[in-house]
Amino acid sequence: MSREERKARRREEREAKERQKDEERRLREEEKNRELAERAAAKERKEAERAERKAASRRGRRKQRREDKKARRIEERLAKERQKDDERRLREEEKDRELAERAAAKERKEAERAERKAASRRGRRKQRREDKKARRLEEQEAKERQKAEELRRREDEKNRELAERAAARDRKEAERAERKAGRRRGGRAQREAAKRSERERLDPEMVARIRQYGVTPDERDAEAFAEPPPAEPNEPR
Repeated sequence: MSREERKARRREEREAKERQKDEERRLREEEKNRELAERAAAKERKEAERAERKAASRRGRRKQRREDKKARRIEERLAKERQKDDERRLREEEKDRELAERAAAKERKEAERAERKAASRRGRRKQRREDKKARRLEEQEAKERQKAEELRRREDEKNRELAERAAARDRKEAERAERKAGRRRGGRAQREAAKRSERERLDPEMVARIRQYGVTPDERDAEAFAEPPPAEPNEPR
């Protein structure tokens, strides 16, 4: 489809939309004018009824009321008929507008089909070359996007592995430092644990004695054997 043909089609669509807007505006104006006319007629009817009632009060009220009632019925019937005619006219106009839009759409489709046929007769080979070139460009761009995505994923994976290695190295350093600090604290803790385990092996009475005297019975017996025995009072020295 050439540029002039696309431009002509857009101009036709714009003109069709403008015609539709003008038609809708005209219908709204007619509806508004009809309502204004009905209001004016109702106002005039009320004024006429008021004047007629005043005149009837001067002449013969009963007869005038019958005539007024008859006249009102006639006016109401005429108003209903006018309303029906207006509604029928609006329906006919809406129907004609829809038919015109359908005919315009059909003509536009026929023109587009004719343009496509003419374009296919003119530049089939050129169009095929352009389509093939466009497909090649799209495939090339898709491959480049795929390569970029794969490169990004590899970079993300590499960064993640480096981060995991750094975290593992930091964790090992922290564990090594913790083990060193534990070894420094472990000597004293081990001695305290040995004393607690030795106390736990003794019976409660011996533990109480240790707490009272500060030495175990074995240590006290060893000290007693180490001292010389006391001399008898009558034994010569």
